[in-house]
Amino acid sequence: MSSDPQGEYIDKGVLKTGEDPNDYTGTIWAIDLTLTEIDGQLYGIWSGWEENVESHKTPQYLYIAKMSNPYTISSERVKISSPEEEWETGGPLNLNEGPEVLKHDGDIFIIYSTRESWTTEYRLGQLKLKKGSNPMLPENWSKKGPVFIGDESIHGVGHASFTTSPDDTESWIIYHSKVSTKPGWNRNVRAQLFFWDKNGDPVFGKPVQIGVLLKEPSANN
Repeated sequence: MSSDPQGEYIDKGVLKTGEDPNDYTGTIWAIDLTLTEIDGQLYGIWSGWEENVESHKTPQYLYIAKMSNPYTISSERVKISSPEEEWETGGPLNLNEGPEVLKHDGDIFIIYSTRESWTTEYRLGQLKLKKGSNPMLPENWSKKGPVFIGDESIHGVGHASFTTSPDDTESWIIYHSKVSTKPGWNRNVRAQLFFWDKNGDPVFGKPVQIGVLLKEPSANN
């Protein structure tokens, strides 16, 4: 924690990512935690295991919990997504990971990565929160996917984040893709425009081919 991005940081310790927010010994393996505020309440969303095991070859799920501040989980965790759809399964390890919150016109989405990060099948799925509903109830999240996937020349697109152009008129997705089809994590970082459909859902389209010159983000100057 720090009040200055360029200043000294204080290590606030381990987040309680288990079933009991009051029990550090029950912390369960977790990765890719992100924060968001919904109706004035701070939440943490992450990828984690159902229980701690010796093997890393373990399915990963998406969890949400309330937070009293950016470094303190203050409620039980709730599982909101499991790798169970046909487009989320079929490889050596079923996983949901890399959740990133995307908000637009009152709608709240979680865009996450699924399939195996070291393979060409890595892709993005989407959760959408029912408007005005409690995000701690799994039934209030609807799943859709894949919403972004590679093709014959661009492989393993995933682990996205989002931003807007300097004048806030454009939406941009930043993600990575594999450099080759061989299993592994040799990847590059990519960015491109995306749009919104009439239902207010993001439309990411297809990954832009290498060598295609992108327009500069709109800046009103």
